[in-house]
Amino acid sequence: MPAREPLAPRPAWTRLSTTEDDWDTADGDLLLRLLGHAVWIRAFEEYVLELAGQGLVHGPAHSSVGQEGGAVGSILPLRSDDLVNGSHRGHHQFLAKAFGHVTTPVPGRLPELTTDVRTVLRRTLAEICGLADGYCGGRGGSMHLQWREAGAMGTNAIVGGGVPQAAGFAWN
Repeated sequence: MPAREPLAPRPAWTRLSTTEDDWDTADGDLLLRLLGHAVWIRAFEEYVLELAGQGLVHGPAHSSVGQEGGAVGSILPLRSDDLVNGSHRGHHQFLAKAFGHVTTPVPGRLPELTTDVRTVLRRTLAEICGLADGYCGGRGGSMHLQWREAGAMGTNAIVGGGVPQAAGFAWN
């Protein structure tokens, strides 16, 4: 019979929550951009999973469903010349960076699904599906998304693999 030992976290846990005052003072235009980009990423990820379920993604489809907010919130303030690399499940990080590169905020409105945004979605999907129109010519697949002009230096297939990549990009 296995031995059981109850575990407890050593550091104190902290709950973060918003107040009515936080929502009253929040920048509405920023919230619209965050929402728009997060919804685009979620819809994209669900479509990738649908295609993978039909056997149309030749290779892994490492979904980041549920992680859209973290990517959009952390990447939205960056410029195109700010370099980021992604994690093991990095579609959301790549798309958030690419959207920031091709979109222009319009006060009081959700971001528009422009031709440039549609091109990002099409080329990202092409890469994941192994098609030549992808950002890496279809050779990178789901785990190796890269678009230097947008500052998206690449996702990778190794958990924690972005750390040495980031160190290398810093020398660039």
